[in-house]
Amino acid sequence: MKKGFIALALCAFVLSFSYGQEPKIIPTYNSDVAPILAANCMQCHRPGEIAPMSLMSYEEVRLLVNSIRSEILARSMPPWHADRRYGAFSNERQLTDEQIQTIVSWVDAGAPHGDPRLPPLIPEFVDGWQIGQPDIVLSMQEEATIPASGPDFNLNFEVFTSFTADVWVIGAELRGNPHVLRHATAVVYDAQGNRDATGRLASAVPGKTYELFMPGSGKLIKAGSKIVFGMHYHPSGKVEKDRASIGLILGKEPPEWQVFSRAAADVKLVIPPGVDNHVSTAEFVFPADAELTLLKPHMHYRGKDILYKAIYPNRREEILLLIPKYDMNWQMNYELEQPKPMPKGTKIVVTAHFDNSVNNPRNPDPNAQVRWGEDFRDEMMEGWFDYRVRLPKSPSRTVGR
Repeated sequence: MKKGFIALALCAFVLSFSYGQEPKIIPTYNSDVAPILAANCMQCHRPGEIAPMSLMSYEEVRLLVNSIRSEILARSMPPWHADRRYGAFSNERQLTDEQIQTIVSWVDAGAPHGDPRLPPLIPEFVDGWQIGQPDIVLSMQEEATIPASGPDFNLNFEVFTSFTADVWVIGAELRGNPHVLRHATAVVYDAQGNRDATGRLASAVPGKTYELFMPGSGKLIKAGSKIVFGMHYHPSGKVEKDRASIGLILGKEPPEWQVFSRAAADVKLVIPPGVDNHVSTAEFVFPADAELTLLKPHMHYRGKDILYKAIYPNRREEILLLIPKYDMNWQMNYELEQPKPMPKGTKIVVTAHFDNSVNNPRNPDPNAQVRWGEDFRDEMMEGWFDYRVRLPKSPSRTVGR
């Protein structure tokens, strides 16, 4: 009886090849799973970065396989909140259906390690500056203290540049204590203390601390400017210190394009108590021909969704970005694969919805009338974006300090 069973099984295995059916191959960590994690997860999930656990080795991953399976099936990790029907973004890290199935099959098979003679190629991440060694590093003069517990809070710090000549920045990285820094911005102010036309120089968000502008593009910092760090801190369970820095890479020659950061913002925002779908809109009109390069929405804990739409001078409309489920904990950049032309007169319309009801588990106070403000108990509706304008060739575009 046993011999007959073996013969039937062998016959079925052979017949599977006859009809073009290959036997099921079980994925392994070394061959199949590690490359997916290296490309999509290890940037954050490693020592010294913002993620609470490391995924740099098989031993570390093996302890978390059930959690990893659950997160990727829910598409919670890696974090990517843009509706895939609109826009093409160079920094998208969303897993494909095939990658998800590979990891699920691997976990369900017992998470096999694979052939030890074929270890996975794990990238060598740089500790410290991700943009490479900066030409200039500017730091907060004073250290911030973050208590062990309590609500999120915001602090601003002035950082003086002491530049004696204008400089062009082609890359900038803003780094703070990843254990308590939820997100941060660096904004340029001129020598008179006015917010400079460049606007936001860089931002740090979970998963991304740097800006590398498109080839031939740069942001201008004028002589005598200062940079204001806007820091959003989240207590971690123990007292922490932070002294954030920004690293700047300067252009070796004048750029062809100047990059600006702007926002379509509803600064008169008022959300009544208890409403679950309050709508807010804001607009920006391009004063000259430009090219859109990046989108970055910003709201607080009552933000539900946000949509960017372009209305061109010929009245054609185009959805640029839709975030159907906004998450305050992930203040992400959405970097366009290709710059998108914005002819003079093009209007960017940003529309957002807010949930100030008891059904929002993150709502600080559903009984409050909520207004615009930096505190996490207040709200903001900002549709940030970067665009670039072609510069005329001129000797006035100086480079260096």
